[in-house]
Amino acid sequence: MNNKITSNNRYLRPKIVYPIFLIFLVFFDGSLMSGFSNFLSFYDFSILPNLTFVGIFYAIHFHSDKHFAFWWWLVAVGLIFDLYYTQAIGTYLVSYLVSAYVVYLIDQRMPYQIWSTFWTIATGLLVFYFLVFIAGILVNETDIAFANYIIFTVLPTIIFNAFIEIIFYRPVESLTYIINK
Repeated sequence: MNNKITSNNRYLRPKIVYPIFLIFLVFFDGSLMSGFSNFLSFYDFSILPNLTFVGIFYAIHFHSDKHFAFWWWLVAVGLIFDLYYTQAIGTYLVSYLVSAYVVYLIDQRMPYQIWSTFWTIATGLLVFYFLVFIAGILVNETDIAFANYIIFTVLPTIIFNAFIEIIFYRPVESLTYIINK
């Protein structure tokens, strides 16, 4: 007996759901940081919610990137992020593309376990924020030491986003199974 839950609804197709979800996450990141800025920035620590990257990771990890033009939508998400938040094209566009490709390469070689996904997303976020830091140095917008940036911004950000990824792993896996079939 086949008990697989699938959807034949034309509005639950991956090429419709995933791009809308990724664009929603771009604006939700900013709203989350704006609404909880006192909670996410304390003392010298800054936690940057990057749920857009978590959504990109889920698309790669659950092989949803094969069901729609993932890399083109990733370029669009990077452009939206750049134009909406930084008013300069290139920083987040390149960072999202390179870090997503790193996650894509690592995810192919890692076992399908929840802790390996933690290390995969942590590596992707590390690459992402390293590229953002380098771009900030190139345009003279960064005046923080690299060690302070890693300790006070990147590590808390990786822990926060990886925690979010682990919490939503099983529900997103189930939803992805329904949408991809």
